[in-house]
Amino acid sequence: MKPPTANRQLPTLAIIATALGVRLFATWKLGGLPISQTPQLDSAEYLAWARQIAEHGFFWPPYPEHAPGYPFFAAALLALSGGSLMAIRIAQSILGALACVLTARVAARTLTPAAFLPAGLLMAAYGPLIYIDTAILAESLLVFLLVWSLDLATVAGRDHMRWMFCGLVAGAAATVRPTALIVIAAYAAVIVLREKKHRAKLAGALIGGALVCVAPVVIQNWRTSGVPMVQAYGGMNFYLGNRPSGDGGARARLGGEWDQLEGEASRAASTRNDQDRYYTQKALNEIADRPGAYFGLVASKLVWTFENEELRDTHSYYFFADRLPLLKWLPSFAWIIALAVVGVAMFRSPTRVWLLAYALAIVVTTVFLVLGTRYRIPLVPAVIAFAGAGVTAILDSVRARNWKQAGTLVGAAAFVWVLSDLRHDAPSRSLAEEWAFTGLALLQADNTQDAEAAYRTAIGLDDSSFAWDGLGLVLQRRTLRNDAREAFERAVQINPKNATAWLHLGLAYEFVANPRAAIDAYQRSLSITPQRTDAREVYESALRRYRDR
Repeated sequence: MKPPTANRQLPTLAIIATALGVRLFATWKLGGLPISQTPQLDSAEYLAWARQIAEHGFFWPPYPEHAPGYPFFAAALLALSGGSLMAIRIAQSILGALACVLTARVAARTLTPAAFLPAGLLMAAYGPLIYIDTAILAESLLVFLLVWSLDLATVAGRDHMRWMFCGLVAGAAATVRPTALIVIAAYAAVIVLREKKHRAKLAGALIGGALVCVAPVVIQNWRTSGVPMVQAYGGMNFYLGNRPSGDGGARARLGGEWDQLEGEASRAASTRNDQDRYYTQKALNEIADRPGAYFGLVASKLVWTFENEELRDTHSYYFFADRLPLLKWLPSFAWIIALAVVGVAMFRSPTRVWLLAYALAIVVTTVFLVLGTRYRIPLVPAVIAFAGAGVTAILDSVRARNWKQAGTLVGAAAFVWVLSDLRHDAPSRSLAEEWAFTGLALLQADNTQDAEAAYRTAIGLDDSSFAWDGLGLVLQRRTLRNDAREAFERAVQINPKNATAWLHLGLAYEFVANPRAAIDAYQRSLSITPQRTDAREVYESALRRYRDR
């Protein structure tokens, strides 16, 4: 009899064709959006670092706000393609298709060979992952490397060289996002628990392989920033995700609470390292003051981790789903978690321990850091592996005409689907911020007419300070000075914590010859974010110019 892998050529081609086809289509449709052509927030920061490398060779920022793995990956593609963002998206689409095949292999190897095709197709058609694979975000590369490491872990056995290679791949994932370090710890724990002999040698090979990738990054960051780390901003993320007064989501946004938090840290500590520690200590102090509320927060975050809702982090997934309606028709998290529960119940092979250990590691990083689509997306391969097995179990019951079992399994899946779709997050479904960033992208491309339309769309959805501030910039560009001033005034009226809007308002007052109001606005901006050198320079320049008036 032929081995199970002998008949996988056609299923593999079907998975790759489906995954690559839908990702390239999404790349074509979403890659043309202004917010994609001129990336914002984390995407812009990744791209800025990558362009520095591509244009000038090795570059390392003095305080890296992101891990270096993705910027160096993107830099290589930019250098090879002449700076094309489409080349990055196409490369990620290819990696995404390969990740689908790897997920199918893991499902077949750890649960049942029949799960190969359904797991691969579910991974190929999972909407949020398609979005991630077509965005300038690190999680596409991260998921590929993590699934590859999981695939390697399931076949390494007692071969220490294979474990070293697994460690290399998982270590590479940690240089993309350091949360992958806990996956390495999970693999090591399984080795120690499963292996009676040579456990130290095998776990040492895994960790040694990981250190080959991680250690140079830690050393380089130690040299440049004075702290041995993979990336900075861990303290801020820890605070946002664990403050008892919050809900664990990325609620602090630019033009408001984010400005206030950065300013608060800069007043409390002079260096960026001390500021990062300030956020961590602030979170721990608040947890100590309200332990009951914190335990409630952790429980709530655990529930959110398995809910259908895609919580906003950098951007809202629903904005891109609106631009590409196909994403709304493809399987969402409720579908895969419902089928995964069936797979967990029906297939209890000893090898599934690798999937469970991996999933537990990702759940821990999600629950104890920030909730959001990008933080949860590494959990998807493990869930889909079980979901593929769940589909197999239901189909096997139908083929055997075991209608009672089939009905029970479908009923259980439907029950889990309903439970997973009970909670909805209004801020994640309000797309005003994405329209405002679309306006900023268009303004940066010098398309003031469409930028104004985008900002007004944002204001129509949510009368936000961030959108009014952007509209003021457009009106300022069109030399509508009084209209711009009124827009900035509206921005600070809605949110007095918007330090950027106060800065822009000061400039607008200067344009209409009101120096005293300009200086007051600059002072308000600096009172919120004293670390901003641009605001301080403008303020001091205004003081010099208007000293004698």
